[in-house]
Amino acid sequence: MQPTHLLVGGALLAALGWLAAAGTGDAAPPLLPPPPPPPAADGHYSLVVEGDRDHLAITHARAKAEPWAGVPKGLQSDWRLQIRAADRSLLAEVPLDLAAFDLAPARKGGAVEVDGCIVRDPRVAMLANVPRFAAAAEYTFVRRQGDAEVWLGTTAGAAVRELAGGGR
Repeated sequence: MQPTHLLVGGALLAALGWLAAAGTGDAAPPLLPPPPPPPAADGHYSLVVEGDRDHLAITHARAKAEPWAGVPKGLQSDWRLQIRAADRSLLAEVPLDLAAFDLAPARKGGAVEVDGCIVRDPRVAMLANVPRFAAAAEYTFVRRQGDAEVWLGTTAGAAVRELAGGGR
């Protein structure tokens, strides 16, 4: 055999080996399946939310079979209710419209102010419609303040079901 044939054959084998190694070494890792979607809401709750600028709680609840209508179009708020499962995963986050209340820090604990037909109250008492999840373990109120979230209170999912007459 000629030395050039040996050189060409060796180079060909080396190139094929390099291509085979490059194909397996840089292969993309297998794709992981996407996480499961959050559970579907089973109707909605009409919640009575009471408190002030620093503490909110659910004091009454009524279960409704109709689907939740969603967030009113255009509503954006720093005040939100987060609905979480037992593993702390977020099931839903609902902005709360607290524009009718006087939530300035200096007004906390103050009296109701009436100016003509406008009433400004530093105490919160409102209805909130939210999706109802069988897997809900807690309902947490938060307020965005700069880059941080301020915790305003948590009501257990079991307590909300109890308030709505659904038991534990």
